[in-house]
Amino acid sequence: MAGRGLRYLFTDEQLIELYEKGFNDFEIGEKLGVTCRIVGVRRRNLGLKALGKRRLFTDQKLIELHEKGLNDREIGEKLGTHLTTVRYHRIRLGLEAQHVRLFMDQQLIELCEKGLNDPEIADRLGVSISVVSYHRKRIGIKPLYARKW
Repeated sequence: MAGRGLRYLFTDEQLIELYEKGFNDFEIGEKLGVTCRIVGVRRRNLGLKALGKRRLFTDQKLIELHEKGLNDREIGEKLGTHLTTVRYHRIRLGLEAQHVRLFMDQQLIELCEKGLNDPEIADRLGVSISVVSYHRKRIGIKPLYARKW
């Protein structure tokens, strides 16, 4: 049986020692030269619970960055983790998503006051016409339709 040889690649004592030091299955596997799947099977057979991956940040750090107005991608870059990890913990903490702001409301207001229509504003801001239309409606500015020549 091919699987039997895997049992002897490392001892239970080696696994328990690394487990007690706080290493997760992936990290133990790297240290012992086996896959995390093999470590997981042995760990469960020993009655040890999974430790999971260690987080690179605290809830408080995520909350602080969220309160500064950063979105998931930006927070992930600051914390050195993937945006899906940030999203998971943000939702768990009950924090609303911060959407990517491509421009400020004041910029939109100023361009509308200059008499530009949605396509012209979109071109200036480098966004789609629908984005301009959405934000214009959201802040209560009526559209200026394209001039007829």
